[in-house]
Amino acid sequence: MSIIKKPTRAVILGGLFLVIPLVLILIIINHAIQILIPLGQKISDVLNIHSVFGAATLTVICVLLIIFLCYVAGMLIQIGLVRQWGKKMEQQLFLIVPSLQVLKYKLIDENRAGLEGAWKAILLKDGDFYLLAFITDEGDDKFMSVFIPDAPNMGGGEIRFVEKSSCEYQPISMHVAMSTLNSFGATGRPWEHIKKP
Repeated sequence: MSIIKKPTRAVILGGLFLVIPLVLILIIINHAIQILIPLGQKISDVLNIHSVFGAATLTVICVLLIIFLCYVAGMLIQIGLVRQWGKKMEQQLFLIVPSLQVLKYKLIDENRAGLEGAWKAILLKDGDFYLLAFITDEGDDKFMSVFIPDAPNMGGGEIRFVEKSSCEYQPISMHVAMSTLNSFGATGRPWEHIKKP
C-alpha cells in the first residue's frame, strides 16, 4: 500500500506545475531588478524619494522601470520601428519556448486591427475528419502554408503547402483553438464551428 495516495500525488504534481513556472518567473524578475538597481538608485537620488516606500523604494523603482521598458519595446514593435527584428526574435523564442506561442494566441484580441502576420486558426478537412491547424502564410493565388501542431506543445507538428482551390477548411477563433490544444481536445468544442453544406 502506497504511503501517498493517488489523489495526493495528483495534487502535489499539479502544485509542481504551478510552482515551477512561478519560481522561474521570480528568478528572472529578481535578476532584472539586480541589473536595474544602479539605475534605480540614481533615479531615487535625483528625485529624492528614499522614504516614499521605505526600504522597498528601490525595488518599486526597478519594477516600474521593467514595466516601462516592456511598454517602450512593445510600442516600438507596434509602430514598426523594429517590426522585422521583433518578428524574427518572436519566432526564435517560439522555437525555444513553444508555450509562449500558446500564451500569445490565447491573449490575442482577434477583433483588434493591426495583427498582420498573426496565424489564423482553422479546422482543415482531411478525408473524413478535420485537423486543428493554422494558416501561417496566405501565400499567393494558388498555395498557402498550413501548420498542423502536436498537442498540447506547438513546438512540433507538420507543415503543409496546400493548394487553395482544393483546400476545404472552416475558420475558428484562436481562443477555441488554444483551449482545444491545451486540453488534448477535451475543451473548446471546435466542431461547433463546422458549417454543414
